[in-house]
Amino acid sequence: MTLKLTGYYTLPTETEPRLFDFNDVFDAAFMRRYTRYRSFEKFLAGGGFSIACQKDFEELPEEKMDAFIKKASKFSSWQEMLDFATDKYARRKR
Repeated sequence: MTLKLTGYYTLPTETEPRLFDFNDVFDAAFMRRYTRYRSFEKFLAGGGFSIACQKDFEELPEEKMDAFIKKASKFSSWQEMLDFATDKYARRKR
C-alpha cells in the first residue's frame, strides 16, 4: 500500500494555501531526476525515517530531513525541495 502524505502550500499566484498530495508533487519523474530514489516513500525509507502516517511525517525533525536531502538529492534543504517540486507541479497543472 502506498503511503499517503499531504501538505499545505501557498503558490506564488495565490493568497490561500492549498492541500497537495505528495505522491503527485513528488512523482516518479521528479524523484528520478532530482534524487536517487524512484518514489517519495522510498526516499523517506532510504533516509531511515519510519513514517507510517501523516502524523509521523509531521513530527519528523526538519534538521534530520535537511541532512538527508543534502546527501540524497540536488537540494540543500526540505524547504528548497518542497518549494521547487510544488512550483513545478503547479506549472504542470495550469
